[in-house]
Amino acid sequence: MRLLLIAVSFLLITGCGVIDEVNQTVDYGKKTKDYVSTMASYQDDVSNYMNKDQFTEQDLEDIKAMIEEIETEVKAFNEIEPPSVASGLHSEIERHNDQVLEAIDEANRQMNQGQFDASAFEELEIAKTLAELKSYRDKVDEYMN
Repeated sequence: MRLLLIAVSFLLITGCGVIDEVNQTVDYGKKTKDYVSTMASYQDDVSNYMNKDQFTEQDLEDIKAMIEEIETEVKAFNEIEPPSVASGLHSEIERHNDQVLEAIDEANRQMNQGQFDASAFEELEIAKTLAELKSYRDKVDEYMN
């Protein structure tokens, strides 16, 4: 009887760990899908500015606000602790996030020096990196199913 009680207790304890891992994976998947969708919308916004020959003062203010928002989103996502099953995916996204942060730093430097123009988005590859982040939607779906 005692052995049976120990076995049942062990199964309950390990079962809770599995349930926690599943819950963490689902939660991570939702956060990642939301993040990727947010980055996709920013990519669309950045693309609108790539077609301009010159920026107005309002454009520059809007761009500064947008890249501050992007930077906040990227840093917040990088702080998420992924479940073990998604650690590789999270590392890949973090690598792209680092590229976005580097491009944001350079864009801010250029704007502060008055040297920012539409080609900066292409040269800094902000739009390209944001577009690459969109590709992770399918990978997240694979982990969720």
